Amino acid sequence: MLKIGSLCTGYGGLDMAVEAYFQAETIWTCEFDKHASKVIEKRINKPNYGNLKTTKWDEVEPIDILTAGYPCQPFSQAGLRKGTEDERHLWPYIKEIIRKLRPSYVVLENVRGHFGLGFREVLSGLTAIGYDARWTLIRASEVGAPHRRERLFILAYPNSARWPRAQPSDLQTQQPWDSSSTNKPFITYSENGSDGRLLSRIQKIDTKLGSSLDAIRSIYSQEIPPPLDKGRLNVQFVEYMMGLPKGWVTDIDLPRSQKLKILGNGVVPQQAYKAIELLHNVK
Repeated sequence: MLKIGSLCTGYGGLDMAVEAYFQAETIWTCEFDKHASKVIEKRINKPNYGNLKTTKWDEVEPIDILTAGYPCQPFSQAGLRKGTEDERHLWPYIKEIIRKLRPSYVVLENVRGHFGLGFREVLSGLTAIGYDARWTLIRASEVGAPHRRERLFILAYPNSARWPRAQPSDLQTQQPWDSSSTNKPFITYSENGSDGRLLSRIQKIDTKLGSSLDAIRSIYSQEIPPPLDKGRLNVQFVEYMMGLPKGWVTDIDLPRSQKLKILGNGVVPQQAYKAIELLHNVK
C-alpha cells in the first residue's frame, strides 16, 4: 500500500481523497494549529510533527505521496493578498521538504487566487528540484456541493517518470462532472472500480464515527442541517457544505469559533478526488 505524508493537514480532507484514489494510507501528518491537531488526533490518529519549519525531515518515515493544502491567506481574496511577501507563505519550506523526501506524487491545493499570485513560483520551484506538474481548477459545485468554492489543484511527479506531457487544451476541454452520473466519488457508491475504493475509505470513517454507513454514503444526499442555530451560522451546516461525514469536526471538543475556522480552511474531499482523477488520467 502506498504511504502518504500530509503537510498542513487541517481536518484531513485532501488526504481523505488521496487515500481513496490511490488506495493509500496516511502514515504521518504535520499540522501546527493546536485545534486542528485535535481533529487529527481523533480522526486520523497518526504522528503529527507539528511545525514543518523545524521538523527534521531526514528522519521521518519515507513516503510515496506528499500532500499539502498550504495556507491560502497569502493568495485569498479574503486576505491582504501579500502573496510571497506574507509571513504565512510556506511554499519555500514545502519545496525543500519535497526535495528531501522525493515522493512519487505531490498533491497540492490552494484557493483560486493562487493561480494569479504565487503560482509561477510554485511551478518554477518544482522544476528546480526535478518535478513536472499538471494543474486544474475545480468548483465544489461540479461534484454536487451546493456552493462554488473554486480551488486550484496541482499534481506533481518526478520528471524522470516521463509521463506524456499534457497540452493546455487537455484540461481546459474536460467537461464538468455530470452531477447526474452514477459514478460520483464520495456521493454514490458501487462495489467496484473507483467507487469501491471510496466505499472502503468511508467504511473506515464509519468505524471511527460509529455511525450507520448508509447515513454517510451520500454526503450531499443526506438530510441538510438547518443553516442557522439560534440565529447563528450552524457549524453542522458548514460541515455538511464541506462534504464531510456528520460529526467529523463538530463532534470534537473545540470552541465553536475554532470549528468554523478549521472547516473554512479545509478541503472538500469530493472536489479533491475529482481533481486528482482528472490530472492523473490525462492522456
